[in-house]
Amino acid sequence: MKKTTTLIFTTLLSLVGFAQDIATARAQGIGSTVTITGIVTNGDELGPIRYIEDATAGLALYDPTALSGLQRGDEVTVSGTLKDYNGLLEMDPVNSNTTNSTGNSVIPQVVTPIQIGENTESELVQIDNVIFNSGGSLFTVGTHDFTSNGETGKVYIRTGSPLENALIPMGLVTLVGISSQYTFSVPANDGYQILPRDSADIIQTGALIFTSAVVQSNITTTSFDLSWSVSDSSSTNCNYGTTTALGTAINNGGNTLTHTLNLTGLSPATFYHVECFSINGTDTAFSNIGIYATASNSSGVIRPYFNHSVDVSVSTGVDAQNITTYFNDTIKAYMDLAQNTLDICVYNASDATIATAINDAYNRGVTVRYIADDDVTNIMLNSLDPNIPIVYRDPALSGIMHNKFIIVDANSTNNSWVLGGSTNWTNPTNLFNDYNNIIFIQDEAIAKAYTLEFEEMWAGTFGENKVDNTPHKFVVGGKDVEVYFSPSDQTTSKILEVINNVDYTFEFGLLGFTRNDLGQAVIDKNTQFGVNIRGIIEDENTTGSEFANLQSNGVNVKSHMGVTYSLHHKYAIADADVVASDPTVLTGSHNWSNNAENNSDENTLIIHDATIANIYLQEFTERFNELGTTNIDDLIEIEISVFPNPSTGIVTVKTDLAIEKINLYAVDGKLLNTTQESVIQIDTKGIYFIKIITQQGHIVKRVVVN
Repeated sequence: MKKTTTLIFTTLLSLVGFAQDIATARAQGIGSTVTITGIVTNGDELGPIRYIEDATAGLALYDPTALSGLQRGDEVTVSGTLKDYNGLLEMDPVNSNTTNSTGNSVIPQVVTPIQIGENTESELVQIDNVIFNSGGSLFTVGTHDFTSNGETGKVYIRTGSPLENALIPMGLVTLVGISSQYTFSVPANDGYQILPRDSADIIQTGALIFTSAVVQSNITTTSFDLSWSVSDSSSTNCNYGTTTALGTAINNGGNTLTHTLNLTGLSPATFYHVECFSINGTDTAFSNIGIYATASNSSGVIRPYFNHSVDVSVSTGVDAQNITTYFNDTIKAYMDLAQNTLDICVYNASDATIATAINDAYNRGVTVRYIADDDVTNIMLNSLDPNIPIVYRDPALSGIMHNKFIIVDANSTNNSWVLGGSTNWTNPTNLFNDYNNIIFIQDEAIAKAYTLEFEEMWAGTFGENKVDNTPHKFVVGGKDVEVYFSPSDQTTSKILEVINNVDYTFEFGLLGFTRNDLGQAVIDKNTQFGVNIRGIIEDENTTGSEFANLQSNGVNVKSHMGVTYSLHHKYAIADADVVASDPTVLTGSHNWSNNAENNSDENTLIIHDATIANIYLQEFTERFNELGTTNIDDLIEIEISVFPNPSTGIVTVKTDLAIEKINLYAVDGKLLNTTQESVIQIDTKGIYFIKIITQQGHIVKRVVVN
């Protein structure tokens, strides 16, 4: 026994003694086999990867099998080969590892955002005076921008992180995390980001903190309200102006937890930067500087169009417009309206009619600018006047420039138009054959918001390098409209809000659906009593598709795969025909994917209006019914029986279908129980509902217990 102990100790000393310091090991470069000793700075909260550091540097370790037991604070000696993973130097595989001790600590080094780079890679760092750009929204999976003393940086939240779907704090915080990198650039000189491990890595400064987002409401042409809440009774104040320099102060005083401030005397279709703050004694809580829009004096006309048949039998008064092969001609007609400016931002184009419209605009003196993606053919661009300037997305960036929008006369009250929707300008593929929608909005404020996004890309800033710098809430012709751009604006969190706010019906038509959080939100909503969900997905079998997951959990979703032309839509419809429940349409270029959320340039419109929602429902109804004439609920009705009904407390479900689960609800819709058993016992008299979920769909039955 003594010999064995001595041997182990001698071996341990040999390993530690042979280990290099991490800085020396890093300098040996890719392909080198090294042995290092360091302290682990993260556990499973960042997934299978582990980061270690010593007094000289840090290094990422990746070997899920070898490292699965390592915890934060372990000192380890590891041997393995160095490799590059999207800019991050890491040891992979790890050939051997020995835990020398546990319970150690690493004090993060204090840095500024611009110091996050190769010199800090894989080290635990701390940044003071951090303000998150999207404070008050949620930490969705992906990157989130922040500022610190005038410098900018990013954090990354992975799937399954303890911070996923947590509230992004408002005001100043101290940020702790691991300095990391993820990029496709060559050389790898960008993509630096901070990886916070859990809520303890985001430290609120001061006793008085914001407990909600700043919410804009009551938008008019000359005013709007901003509301927020804080952790203690305090005053209501703000600084605002038309630039980030602010300049005008409002101090309303008061002493309350919830605050509402009315900004008046404003100009129509104008953007205002506002910093809200509350004071309690010597403690002050500041919001981030938000940007907000007043309403315009424009007409607010909203016109959706589709390029395939629609079902007007479900119309509530305004029929959807199927303009078939006139998509290009319609786009040309709106371009022909341009008198001063025409900004175009489209992924791919090959249509001669649209090219003619662009050249005509340029020839009559309109200032024309064009942004395109770098990795598609875009053969239409060869037909444009060579003096028309074109900016291409940086090919070194991950993702694509996937937008499909134009802006006509952005600074005009009556002639400003924005085109959105899902349609690329490829002839005949996307314009005529694939199932698509385009939507035109006449509104100066919306046009100016799209122009801000356009200007950011025009200056060469794309993808993960963009920041959230546009207003998001608008009133267009009396309708509430929201606008979000990816990947800077946390668009997925806004899609989640639409899903979570559904009361009765939800339809979606999507080319791609691979976001797990959105899939789970749809599944959770589907289990609620009284909610009817239907969906169509084109890419059923793409890697990570949610199709099988949704279907196995009882969601009434149909595959469009195998139909002659692709369903290229990216829309969703909430509570279309229930006016009291905020009928809403979501449409644009953003597929429900990680790439759209984190990498690609996208735009999304959320329109709160019963008429627009019903118009999109007419398109969805036609597509859904085309995929099978038998209504799934009718089929299930035939194949499922519930007896006895009324009963004395024992209810049996009889069916040859495979039951996934059965939910029991009280008459008020409260979920009482979930089971996979076909016999249900109900102990209290009353009226109940049971939802029977099978692979073919689900059906709700009313049950009376006497």
